[in-house]
Amino acid sequence: MANNGEPAGFWSYTHRDDEIEEGRVRRLARKIANEFEGITAEELNVFIDKQDVKWGDEWRKRIDSALTGSTFFMPIVTPRFFKSEECRREVLTFSGHAKSLGLEDLLLPILYFDVPQIRNPDPTDEVMALVAQRQYEDWTTLRLEDEDSPQYRQAVHRLAMRLVEILERTVDVEPPPVALTDSDADEEPGMLELMAEAELALPRWAAVAEEFSKTIAEIGEIAQNANEDMQRSDSHGGGFAGRLRITNKLAEDLSDPVDRLGLLGNQYSTELVNVDPGVLGIIRQIESGEVSSEEEEQTREFFETVKATAQTSREAMGNIQGLADSTQVLPSLSRSLRPLSRKMQSALQQVMDGQAILDEWERRVDEVAGPDIHE
Repeated sequence: MANNGEPAGFWSYTHRDDEIEEGRVRRLARKIANEFEGITAEELNVFIDKQDVKWGDEWRKRIDSALTGSTFFMPIVTPRFFKSEECRREVLTFSGHAKSLGLEDLLLPILYFDVPQIRNPDPTDEVMALVAQRQYEDWTTLRLEDEDSPQYRQAVHRLAMRLVEILERTVDVEPPPVALTDSDADEEPGMLELMAEAELALPRWAAVAEEFSKTIAEIGEIAQNANEDMQRSDSHGGGFAGRLRITNKLAEDLSDPVDRLGLLGNQYSTELVNVDPGVLGIIRQIESGEVSSEEEEQTREFFETVKATAQTSREAMGNIQGLADSTQVLPSLSRSLRPLSRKMQSALQQVMDGQAILDEWERRVDEVAGPDIHE
């Protein structure tokens, strides 16, 4: 296992993308690591296989206490990447921790298959937005080159040199200060201000999750009613004309709740992503022990609120997922319903992204204060 002070890179990709590329994705990781070692005479430990226990152990170790300028996170961006809940969670987790430490450059995406949506001026998908904010490496044409061609080898060299430059630039980066108080209104908010802001927002996030669940239930009821209408129409010989009429009515009835679902999902994930680095900074400062006894009591209350919200939201997520699964029949009813189904799945993914952030807060709180904080 790597030493925490040694350079390391975490390779995030979907196994199916590597399969259809006949192993080229994994080989690219090794080529970059070899080139880095050739340039620096220092080994770059690349963690590739997430099914390996070492990947998870080293990931948690570096995320929690050793995320320095020597730890890179390199997502291999493809359309399938954004459909992977695991890959999305890794981007959100790393990005929050890196930003809280002033080390955003350590997130280095490689655009492997083109994803046009990340070039939108204002992506509604928060994970796409995080990728778009970074100076990603465009590999969409290079991946078609022979791996031994001069063009491919030169591109590997450029990418390895970029890692070296990032190391040199970030080695002396200090974490953004999280002051106990805010002495200047023009400065960044202090720890207590950030804590108060998050504490006020946590119940709001729980309320959004509850409203999301209600809207999913509403959609499920509309779809069920349409399905029953279709069965009755078929039994009375309505034929395809009857089915088309019911389907068109269903699309019309679903339009408003699906749009509402999208707004709720975006609201849920956007706010959490924005406040994530500040909350992680708070937890890290509390972990360092640089708080007074009075502040310890305030932080304990804050921790309790974080855990309660994460648990409540997680319970709601179970209901949301079940209700969403019940609407999977929609695309099979009519081609006209497929766009609505895609909107629903996108909104569901955003809520799941938000839950991933809450889960990470809860995990860090448990490490800092212990899992029995309520007792």
